[in-house]
Amino acid sequence: MYFEPMNSAIRNYGSRTETILQTLIQRFIGENPEVPYNPVIDFPESFPYDEEGWCHCFLDNKLPELLVGEKAVASTYWPCDNDREATLVLDCYGPTRVFVNDKEVFKTQPSQENRRSETHISLELNKGLNRLAFVTEKTTMGVGFRIRTDAPQWDPVYYYQKDTEFLPQLGFNYRIFHNEEDILETSEPRTKLVPTTISYEKEKTLLVKLAVPVDEHHFTYSGSGKLSFTDGQLVEPRKKTGFTKESDWLNLVYVGCNFSEDMASIQWMSSTKTDWLYCGPIDPAQEINFSFASIQKSESNESIYWQAPFEGAHIRLTRCSNLYAHWTYWMGVTLYGFLEAGHFFGKTAWEEYAFASLKQIIDHDEYGKWDKEHYHYALINTQFYWLDELDDCGSFGNFMLESLNYQSDPRIAAIAKRIADFMENKVIRQSDGAFYRKDDTMWVDDLYMSTPFLTRYWKLTGDERCLDDAAQQFLLFKKRSFMEKENLMSHIFDTKFNKANRIPWSRGNGWVLFSLSELLNELPENHEKREALVEFFNQMVAGILNYQDQDGLWHQVIDDETTYPESSCTAMFICAMSRGIRNGYLSDNQKEEAIAAVKHAWQGLITYCLDKDGNLYGVCRGSGHSFSRPYYHGLGWLLNDPHGIGIVALAGVEYEKVLNTENTY
Repeated sequence: MYFEPMNSAIRNYGSRTETILQTLIQRFIGENPEVPYNPVIDFPESFPYDEEGWCHCFLDNKLPELLVGEKAVASTYWPCDNDREATLVLDCYGPTRVFVNDKEVFKTQPSQENRRSETHISLELNKGLNRLAFVTEKTTMGVGFRIRTDAPQWDPVYYYQKDTEFLPQLGFNYRIFHNEEDILETSEPRTKLVPTTISYEKEKTLLVKLAVPVDEHHFTYSGSGKLSFTDGQLVEPRKKTGFTKESDWLNLVYVGCNFSEDMASIQWMSSTKTDWLYCGPIDPAQEINFSFASIQKSESNESIYWQAPFEGAHIRLTRCSNLYAHWTYWMGVTLYGFLEAGHFFGKTAWEEYAFASLKQIIDHDEYGKWDKEHYHYALINTQFYWLDELDDCGSFGNFMLESLNYQSDPRIAAIAKRIADFMENKVIRQSDGAFYRKDDTMWVDDLYMSTPFLTRYWKLTGDERCLDDAAQQFLLFKKRSFMEKENLMSHIFDTKFNKANRIPWSRGNGWVLFSLSELLNELPENHEKREALVEFFNQMVAGILNYQDQDGLWHQVIDDETTYPESSCTAMFICAMSRGIRNGYLSDNQKEEAIAAVKHAWQGLITYCLDKDGNLYGVCRGSGHSFSRPYYHGLGWLLNDPHGIGIVALAGVEYEKVLNTENTY
């Protein structure tokens, strides 16, 4: 058991599913509040990101005096929401030492230098800012390195200089390396901010954001250009001007020639320092929007965004919350669960949290596309704008379409169309149409990353090809990965060697059965593949029932009880079997056994995996793949991992629906 019996949800709340889910969901919401995307200063020409997520710190032009054989030290900060393990990938010119929080963690060998290989370095990081320092030698090839995480689409990292200015600043500090004390020096100056003088021969219109000092409500403007509030009211020069502080920024419109000089003339009552951002010159005829989510148009109709008044300083948005408003496949499942649980139990706060998270993402979609186009690697919702595999879009896209059952947003259809086009025209397929990945593998996980979205997109558009594709994928995956003796699915099929790994990873099987219930809930009775899919569902249920343990749970490797009881797969099996019971696609001879299994499984979850504080135990961490069972045995569980939160909420809903179904018992 993961905790003392007295701390279990069932011991403290009995069988009150609503109360149990409230502790689970409210704990998550409390730990992941509604934090907006926040602006940072970036120097994309000095420390650029590329489309593969590499951040480049090449120093030849920055330290031209450095001689071959001499060394430089570059440092940056990696922020973390919690203590965590991470993998840093390094690609460097010359001999390089890596330090994390002032401890040396890696030193290159000759085969790892001169840009010959990408070296993976395992790191232990602390909650908060972690200081990374790199001591690197100049060779005849150059000096410097590039870094990224091993999964830059799922685990994006923004490398910061230490935050002492009015906005955080991305990039590195660097200097010539003289001795070991240079590595430990943490008070290094930030990259020098060189002011830019902005002036014009003719009057131009620019948007201005003033950073408002704390408790400040007045300022004085002494410039020659016209400065006005967003409602058109002019700011009278050289007079004390009051305003209502509604945020950290005061939005103004400037019309004039001497922009930098005029901005420098602004004086606060309590501070002499004025920090500001600008966007423009803009086309004054357009509808002006000061939101950081908006892209403006220049006088020549180009898309433009905010800048800081320093050379090469651009404003970009970053995500400052670990999970809120974060487009990932695991958050797609999480918010789906919150939405369904909120609707079923009448908890509007849960629904509103899901809607707010989605709205923040949709509001910033135009910005996100612009950011990716201009800087190659989007800093918000990186996985969606990366868009390379099915799990980059299908799960969250499915939740997005599900939300249309509760409220409308005309922008959703356009985003969904991009996803559908990706699935139809860009995801690689076998000759018979089966989805597979660029590493020549088929993952059963991808049935959830594709078919629920395709099913809901069919409902939205009436495009029969999407529904047929969803149905066909199950049969194509079954042909390759189904283990008939066990009635379970192998996690991986290798398309290069035409071999399945014959390892029934628990959550992989959960994705299959849960996704199949999503399809069967909507598939017309007269669809040509319905009979075969119902048969597949019943076969899998038979296999699943055969491996439920005495506590009602299923294990990390389903056919191996020496592995730990896994909560996310247990929740998925509850969801799928409950739907089969209620909606009639579970055979009569399995129905009674499935009812007992669902009841036993839910009791097992709230007894052994959910505690009284809403903590969820036993969720397997995100998986890679292997043909070796010890690999899956070694996949440990994580406390409150988002792969399990939402699906447990859905399981509670489906369990309650089974209890409420007439003539069930």
